[in-house]
Amino acid sequence: MNFLTKIYAWILKNYVKAISFLVIIGLAYGIYLYFYFIVQKKDQEAGDLFLNFYNSYSTSDFNEQDYRIVTDKISQIDTASIYLVMLKSIYAAESVESNDLQKALAELSNAREILSTKGNEFSFLKEIIDLRMVNIFIDLEDIERANSILKNTFTTYHTNKLILQGDISSMEKKFDEAKQKYIEALERSENETQKNLINLKISTLTE
Repeated sequence: MNFLTKIYAWILKNYVKAISFLVIIGLAYGIYLYFYFIVQKKDQEAGDLFLNFYNSYSTSDFNEQDYRIVTDKISQIDTASIYLVMLKSIYAAESVESNDLQKALAELSNAREILSTKGNEFSFLKEIIDLRMVNIFIDLEDIERANSILKNTFTTYHTNKLILQGDISSMEKKFDEAKQKYIEALERSENETQKNLINLKISTLTE
């Protein structure tokens, strides 16, 4: 398991409800370092552009014009750059904050399309994006599309998949089914905070 995978695994163990976009944003810097120092030179220009944007973003408010400029510049270098995935994740986070969930979904869908060209190396990140999309669909009460994504295989974050399936069953008042999913997630979880939150979900199920 490489450095980035370990970081993302830690995140998922410490947050029950999919992944906080704030965490994805914070880890953007780690992805920059990974590519800048390990993958190296061909992505260096794109990495520099991303880092400059990220440094500005992390110390001030989100600037959509700056986002568009850096996205266009990186796209000219590589239309499938991993840095575009991180940028789109940031923009999706801002869209969620402003309650523009459709825009967030569009950005995440675009990010996922890029990841689909990367093979299995970034499967863990694809799972994170899928989980976040499921959360948005749940917020929109679009259970059909949420379930459609949850049909995918989740290797790294299967526990979180089970939790979301339990949440959906609970919403549908299928409380026995929800409890079963939560218990399965509880048995798989290795994090005490996550276990406590799962137990809370179980305790609040209505018979």
